[in-house]
Amino acid sequence: MLVAQESSPPAGGAALGQIVIAGLMFFVIFLPLAVFVIRERAGRTTVVGRLADWSAGLSGLPRWAALPMFVAFVSGMAALIGVYWDVPIHMELGRDEGPLANPSHYPIYFGLMGIFASGVLSAALAKGKLPVRTFPIGPHWRAPMGSIQMMATGLVGIAGFPLDDVWHRLFGQDVTEWGPTHVLMIGGGVGVVIGLQLLLGEARQVGARGPVVRLLGPLLAGAWLMGASAFLMEFDLGVPQFPMLAQVVLVGLIGSWTLVYGRLAGGPGAAPLVVAVVLVTRAVFAVLPLVNDLHVALLLPYAAEAVVIELVAILLRGRRGYAFAVVAGLAAGVLGMSGEWAFSQWLMPDPWPLSHLDTFVLWGAAASVAGALIGVWQYQRVEAVAARRASDPAPSGAPAVRFRTRHLGGLVGALGAVALCAAVIPPADPPADLVADIQLTDTGQSLPISNPHGGGQPRWVTATVTINRADLVSDPVWLNGFSWQGGDFYSAPLERTAEGTYRTTQPLPVFGQWKTGIRVHYGNRVMAIAPIYAPADPAANAGEITATSGPRPFMSEIKFLQRERKTDTPLVLWTVAYVLVGLVFGGMWVLFAWLYTSAAGGAPSPSRRVRVSSR
Repeated sequence: MLVAQESSPPAGGAALGQIVIAGLMFFVIFLPLAVFVIRERAGRTTVVGRLADWSAGLSGLPRWAALPMFVAFVSGMAALIGVYWDVPIHMELGRDEGPLANPSHYPIYFGLMGIFASGVLSAALAKGKLPVRTFPIGPHWRAPMGSIQMMATGLVGIAGFPLDDVWHRLFGQDVTEWGPTHVLMIGGGVGVVIGLQLLLGEARQVGARGPVVRLLGPLLAGAWLMGASAFLMEFDLGVPQFPMLAQVVLVGLIGSWTLVYGRLAGGPGAAPLVVAVVLVTRAVFAVLPLVNDLHVALLLPYAAEAVVIELVAILLRGRRGYAFAVVAGLAAGVLGMSGEWAFSQWLMPDPWPLSHLDTFVLWGAAASVAGALIGVWQYQRVEAVAARRASDPAPSGAPAVRFRTRHLGGLVGALGAVALCAAVIPPADPPADLVADIQLTDTGQSLPISNPHGGGQPRWVTATVTINRADLVSDPVWLNGFSWQGGDFYSAPLERTAEGTYRTTQPLPVFGQWKTGIRVHYGNRVMAIAPIYAPADPAANAGEITATSGPRPFMSEIKFLQRERKTDTPLVLWTVAYVLVGLVFGGMWVLFAWLYTSAAGGAPSPSRRVRVSSR
């Protein structure tokens, strides 16, 4: 069982000693890796090189793809196991003492380092027959484009760790999965799959064949769906800090992107195989939370979208262009998202309300089309890479025509995805006059607490809530009694007793380290909370909120759920920090597009500059 400290943990950056230990952990991994790279590029025999040759013979992949793919898979699984363990810990126990005080951070840290190392391994092992188009690292060293993508995304993920500490020092702790530096770590980690998909296309170009190679197409699509779904974890756990419409858009975008790609890459039956990868791995991710008596993240299974895309592919009889993307995206957005609505009633802590289904289908369909366009563009580039030969003539036709036929659909999908996310992800603040009159009644009833901590005299209450602006909350996305970080997590819908009046359906804890309130989400973006109780938090310069009856103004959720955020940091510093993190994250995606495009159609690399192994 996990037990947190009873005193208030630090709310800023890590202690210097933990930073030193994390640095030593980094060098323990990368010093041996550097020695290997030097020996391998010098043409000497290495144990890792022999293992790469053995795995190449076993899989049918070249040495620079076989072993790095395995390392990336193991590392990615380790990182995601840590993430799916880490978020419930923060939900139930609050912030930690530092990055090394939380056991879930170790698999994340080592996993991200392994992901970066897999790209370095691939580049170091790049000898013998290489793709037509490679990336120059040195005078006699060229690496596959997929290797560069793997290194770049891994580096972004690793950079998130020290940047996270800097962020805490400047802006306070950020107990949310979607914190800017957390997005770098998760996005950089799971983005390695995009590099692996390109690396597979390059491996096929140099002659990789066999059942493993054929199966890897849909399996990697499943891995991409598995990794990208990590961004939905707070919705899966029941503590989303962003509007539900963001969940709808991400499910449509991620699902159609990966399922369309997987179906095109694997042929008939591949879409359900993509979903199977996600379901199996999510069962693995649930083990540690279950062992530690933490909440387990459920998921919308993408099953309805997979069936729809599979049927569309059969009906369109092998069409693989952007027309297929539009039809598949629309069908998955309308029929598939309706199916996910049904699954949400069964699986989601906050089910999608039926009264909002038309809005969800509209936005979900737009996101599904955008995702399908990206999926088709990515598949076409991978196939172009796989089919490319050094003797191929230079592309013919006007550049504008080539762009329109090859890249316009993908660009429309990418810009559409950015626009949709920008429209639905940022939550809106409630109006200043939105107030709840809350009448608390002590009750002898209580709920079981999985990991008690924080002490305090137990006190449980029920609440009758009267909201002055009944018109605003007459059709909420959710209206819940909410408690977290006191050793467990509770969220339950309120029941309506009269116009604008509601009561809780389960008791609420108002003691110790619990943070309790009434959450409401209405419209498409407004997210607010009327706080009932929170302890004093000197480390975060936050005062106590006492549990007494009376009027409570609704406030922006982020001000309550992230009480550790500093309020005295200048706005210009916030702006600069967000811009810099955005540029790093956006640059990763621009690099992804350039590497794919260059590998598929860039000028051939001069093979005479590549040192060929004697083995």
